[in-house]
Amino acid sequence: EADQEDVWTEAEWEEWRRREEQRQRAEMPIGASPSTESIVSSVSFRVLLRNRLMSWEPGRLFFSEIPKGIDRRFHEMLQPIFSHIARDDHAERAAFLHLTRAFLKRSGWEGSDDCSGWIRLFISHFPCISCVAVSCQFVRFFPAIRLEMDFDNMWKTRFEPASKLGSERFHAEGGLPGRRKRIEEGFFEW
Repeated sequence: EADQEDVWTEAEWEEWRRREEQRQRAEMPIGASPSTESIVSSVSFRVLLRNRLMSWEPGRLFFSEIPKGIDRRFHEMLQPIFSHIARDDHAERAAFLHLTRAFLKRSGWEGSDDCSGWIRLFISHFPCISCVAVSCQFVRFFPAIRLEMDFDNMWKTRFEPASKLGSERFHAEGGLPGRRKRIEEGFFEW
């Protein structure tokens, strides 16, 4: 008789499948991962050459592309990592290629160590490993330029509601941990 209690009816199995499907759908990210073409880098900088202002940019956007007219030596300085797909056209690398060309055009090939100052780089989505490698290569060639980097984290921000009311409710109900708890307890609707 104990074995009979452990056997689910077809209706119970159907209800379990329905709830499991709801749970999985509730946990799925909203939208799709951003494409390379949809990511943008915003750059501002103030760079000196031997303590004299060499170059200044209050703000410029870079998109997914390989800037035209870039000497192959710059490409060799800032090498992307091939991982499943080509990553040579990412917005971060486009920005670093442009900056490297601009700075070395003014300082000369041997003058990168004489450059100082700061660069602020904001990326609309977190950088891939290839772009992290390119940024490290840039710092290697321009060690006295402080690189301040920030980026959006789509995996965090994509779940937060867009309206003020929705945001207040989201945080009042525990944010992402609260959402996870509601999902685990069977509350699937926002």
